[in-house]
Amino acid sequence: MYKLLVIESEGETRHHRVSLLENSGFEVIVAAGVGPGLQVAQKKPPDLILAGLDLTGESNCQLLQAVLTKPDLAAIPVIVMTERSDRDYQRQCLSLGADDCLVIPFDDEELMGAITIRLRKQDALTQRYNTLMRHTAERLNRLSHYDSLTDLPNHHLLQQRLLLAVNRAAVGDQRVALLSLSLDRLRQINNTLGFPAGDTLLRAVARRLTGILPPSTAVARLTGNQFAIVLPAPRSREDVAAITEEVIDSLSRSFSLPGHAVFVTTSVGIALFPDDSQDISTLLRQADAALDWAKGQKSNSYRFYRSDMPVVSGDELQLETWLRYAVERQEFEVRYQPKQSLRTGRIEGAEALIRWHHPDYGYVSPARFIPLAEETGLITVIGEWMLRTVCTQAAEWLAQGLPPVKIAVNLSSVQLNQSQLCEVLKQILADTGLPTQYLELEVTETALMQDISTALGLLHQLKDLGVGLAIDDFGTGYASLGYLRELPIDILKIDTCFVRGADHDYKNQAILQRIIGLAHDLSLLVVAEGVETEAELALLRSYDCDLVQGFLIGAPMTAAELVARL
Repeated sequence: MYKLLVIESEGETRHHRVSLLENSGFEVIVAAGVGPGLQVAQKKPPDLILAGLDLTGESNCQLLQAVLTKPDLAAIPVIVMTERSDRDYQRQCLSLGADDCLVIPFDDEELMGAITIRLRKQDALTQRYNTLMRHTAERLNRLSHYDSLTDLPNHHLLQQRLLLAVNRAAVGDQRVALLSLSLDRLRQINNTLGFPAGDTLLRAVARRLTGILPPSTAVARLTGNQFAIVLPAPRSREDVAAITEEVIDSLSRSFSLPGHAVFVTTSVGIALFPDDSQDISTLLRQADAALDWAKGQKSNSYRFYRSDMPVVSGDELQLETWLRYAVERQEFEVRYQPKQSLRTGRIEGAEALIRWHHPDYGYVSPARFIPLAEETGLITVIGEWMLRTVCTQAAEWLAQGLPPVKIAVNLSSVQLNQSQLCEVLKQILADTGLPTQYLELEVTETALMQDISTALGLLHQLKDLGVGLAIDDFGTGYASLGYLRELPIDILKIDTCFVRGADHDYKNQAILQRIIGLAHDLSLLVVAEGVETEAELALLRSYDCDLVQGFLIGAPMTAAELVARL
């Protein structure tokens, strides 16, 4: 039953109209003016409004303007009844949203005809709208579950199908194999032939995979070049290996792209339920870990997951989330490990070391969060905070008249590839007022060799600023001795592994003597790390080492504790 709202002053005319409408099967609500009419319409939205306000001194146009300002009423059709027959008025009503204008006198048949036509149109619009919304909902549902390029299930739907396969396998005491598959040469194809060619290749790969695998197998596209395959109920690892080899063989055949025939290589990582894990999230990570291992081998290779393969855990994902908030929440602290001169016996320097104190879980080991910070790129922000904090502290010590010490800060390989590092450091030194001779930057040999040409350019820029430069962990990386002639460094730091127990290890003694002698021949200072015993200290003094640090000299300490030592 349609619901009509009649807005008109009470009287015989309204009474007649209401009776006509009710006898025609409509539910009728009445109101006497604009305000009451809007209140009724918002409480009980009608299917149509019949307005005759011009007949009693109020304005239909006023009602139409008010309806337009109410989003919940704007779609309701309005038929106005008026004694004004001029076209300008009728056009004004239509421009304000009226759907029809009935000019008095009109008979009951005209009124009912106008209402019927308008309601039919409204029904058609509603049906069309509902159809559109249904199609939109279906489209959105498909986009949320399927990859738009290949029409394969996406990561979300893969997890559902993997869960279904695992549940069935658990009941039947069966296995499920999860294959994580990567195309190794998609980037080269995108770079040389363009992304449309790469998209064509991905669609062809999807068709080939679904064509060679059984219908019960789920195939999904996860990321740009990564696919996943769920094999339900394989009889053995050998069967999984055979299917994997078939997949690799199929994808190793040429693909026909417009104007080109191309070849791709494939890497596959495999995890098994329940052998490797009974948790699907863990199973996905294990397959990815096996894939990473396969990528490190020859092309067109596959690997089953093994327990010694590193897997990104849920704890590490949580750790990354915490790490992203750590800087803004000021959870980082700096500790200073003193360096002692073997000639003067005084503390002449310190290495600044970062510490992270989580408010709920206490101190997090740098061995856990530093590699994660480097992998996620957060080390850039953390490194800048470290430089600014250390420079501010060192400048304060100088202003207090304390004995001057050189503070060393470690740079990661990520920071060495940061083009703006020199400008950032220059600004920090200017902001804090720290003279450059009191700041040292330490770079590990391994980080240096990742991109030696870029690192050389940056080190020369940093050297031009006047800061000291040190090679940290010397002897543990892959640096050629020839680079020592080119590196604008001031200090060699000998790694702990050569110092610990050197007093009774003749091989380490030989290495220490040669490194210290080489460094002095190149006019470099030498710092020995990890000194823990008086015997080690005496040995290094006899070899004419310049500076030492380690727990014998002092553990990493707060700024206040270092001031007390100074």
